[in-house]
Amino acid sequence: MLIFIVFLTTVLQGLLALVVFLKHRTSLTNVLFAAVSVTTLAWALVNFVYSLNPVSETSLLIIRAVMFCVVLQNTAFFLFAKNFPNTKLIIRKRTVAIYLLYSAMVAGVALSPYLFTGVVVSDGQSNPTPGPLIPFFIIHAAVSIIGAFISLFKKYNRSKGVEKNQLRFILIGSMLNWIIVPITNFGITLVVKTTFFVQFGPVYTLLFAGIIGYAIIAQKLFDIRAIVARSLAYTLSLGSIGIVFGLAAFGVGGYLSREFGNPQIQFVSDAVLALSLAAAYQPVRRFFQKITDKIFYRDKYDSQQLINEIGRILAAEIELGPLSNKIVSELVHQMRLSDANIVVLEGNKVYFDAHQGQHEALSYDDLRHLARSVIVADEMVAGERKEILKRLGVSISLALRTSNEFVGFLFLGEKLSGDIYTEADIKVLQIIANELAVGVQNAKAYSEIQQFNETLQAKVDDATKRLRHANEELKELDQAKDEFISMASHQLRTPLTTTKGYVSMVLEGDFGKPTRDMKEPLTQALDSANRMARMVSDLLNVSRMDAGKFFIDAHDSDLSKVVPEEVNGLQTLAGSRQVALTYHEPKHKIPTINLDEDKMRQVIMNLIDNSIHYSNATPGLGKTDVYLELDKKEVVFKVVDNGIGVPKAVQPKLFGKFFRAGNAQKTRPDGTGLGLYLVKRVVEDHGGKIIFESTEGKGSTFGFRMPLQTVIHNDPKAMKRLAAAQVSAGQ
Repeated sequence: MLIFIVFLTTVLQGLLALVVFLKHRTSLTNVLFAAVSVTTLAWALVNFVYSLNPVSETSLLIIRAVMFCVVLQNTAFFLFAKNFPNTKLIIRKRTVAIYLLYSAMVAGVALSPYLFTGVVVSDGQSNPTPGPLIPFFIIHAAVSIIGAFISLFKKYNRSKGVEKNQLRFILIGSMLNWIIVPITNFGITLVVKTTFFVQFGPVYTLLFAGIIGYAIIAQKLFDIRAIVARSLAYTLSLGSIGIVFGLAAFGVGGYLSREFGNPQIQFVSDAVLALSLAAAYQPVRRFFQKITDKIFYRDKYDSQQLINEIGRILAAEIELGPLSNKIVSELVHQMRLSDANIVVLEGNKVYFDAHQGQHEALSYDDLRHLARSVIVADEMVAGERKEILKRLGVSISLALRTSNEFVGFLFLGEKLSGDIYTEADIKVLQIIANELAVGVQNAKAYSEIQQFNETLQAKVDDATKRLRHANEELKELDQAKDEFISMASHQLRTPLTTTKGYVSMVLEGDFGKPTRDMKEPLTQALDSANRMARMVSDLLNVSRMDAGKFFIDAHDSDLSKVVPEEVNGLQTLAGSRQVALTYHEPKHKIPTINLDEDKMRQVIMNLIDNSIHYSNATPGLGKTDVYLELDKKEVVFKVVDNGIGVPKAVQPKLFGKFFRAGNAQKTRPDGTGLGLYLVKRVVEDHGGKIIFESTEGKGSTFGFRMPLQTVIHNDPKAMKRLAAAQVSAGQ
């Protein structure tokens, strides 16, 4: 049994030392652990040789060889404990030189007669006699072992995550070799004078190898788990193929040899069998690889479910923040990770950073070294990139690329189970990274549009605020203007009435018969006073409209009387301008209509007055025709002239308040631009429609259509004011 343990220990410890060393020959930690493994194995083998014949003539030499191996073992263990997990030497070179010099002296003492002077054989055992320099050995062992454990415990207390778990297993394995072994193989040997426990050295070494091996499998110690897993898969595959081939060749070959005795048939069968096994190698390898992955990596998530959930999030979210946060949360949850991080780049800076779990500060200077497809810190990279990933706490880095743009990175931390990322993990993550790159690019574009919209909205809001403020000021100015116009109109009305009255009285001879020379200027003065009175009326009506005080006071009215009266009243004006003013009586009787007669008179007078002023300016050629007709259920009033007309470009603005066409301003500079505005309002408030046709330079047609059953549209505010005024007046 002990021989089997020695064999198993030699194989495992030797392979462990070799694999760790070959994995990273430039790492001082790997080199020192290989030295620990080799010296421990040497110590175990020398102990085993001693246990085979403890009372031989060479027993003293073997004991000295054991102590020599112990010195080397303690030295390697001390340096390993001090340097782990760094790849470069962190101890001061002077301290290392002094320690190595002292270790070399103690190693020389271990081989000399001054450590053990002789051997006393008693009860079939060789008990060594301590020499004068044994304190030097004890001091070296104490300094090395105690110093190593102090260093490991300090690192264990400061570390976290996977590194803490690695140190835990290193401490457990080290306690077997550097606490129990010194007590049983050295302390008991000196005190009790027995070497009984020396034979168990290979057992301790095997346990040490097993614990470190488990740390390699479960906690990624020395980054060699992938090598161990793949090596085991290939070894099992080749071993299985070899065993099957051997058994098949032996069985089939023996059968064919007995039945046919023809070596050619046996050769053909061997060739067919070899080809069959060669074809079966890949399926067998995948079978064992799957088994070793389950043992070494213990996958605990459904990859298809993860891909489906990531796809659902990408389809449901368009904003960069919620999308990224949900993705990293899902990855952390399903893959059981310590942390995950999505970094979006914009030029030479970090544009967006979403993370869950521990997170180190990111800089573009670090990230620009990682612009590759996939980087796995455990296995695929060394040097500067690995140092960057280690500092950032990243176990795997995936570049997010679309067909035409590099978007950023997906960083994943360690698995909480301590497993490393398998090939299956990487394939799943590459699928996710490809979809995520497109999703992030779309979300980034959407965010930029949103930011632009927000900026634009802010500017629009600011402009709107300023416009509202300006509009309020304009309303105040407009109100002040209306108030001024209303006040001025009222103030002008009284002197105008007085002026008109006295001029009329003079013309009618109330103060004596006027001379011929007096009549013409008096007539012109009266005409001007009437024109100003009409202007004041227009201003007052417009002012009432703006103030909400304009209303239609309708009564039954006869337009067939109103129109000719207004035409007759304007004949004097037409004569003074040498314009032929003609009224065309209706062919059918015009029924009475519910109208505000005063306002309709003002409408009719304004339209005829405008036509007279804008008729042909050539003396004797000006012509204005006034028509009143009945058209089914409507009364149609039209004024047609042969005057300057209205330019087509300004016709849509013609009925606006204070608007006048350019040719009208030249023909009649004293116009206000209120007449047509008032006409349109009065006609529409009666439920009628405006008639307007014009050709520049050829004349115009103005008028209205009024239904026989008028529908009065009074301003509600005006009606309330009217009712209040009637109540206050006692009506």
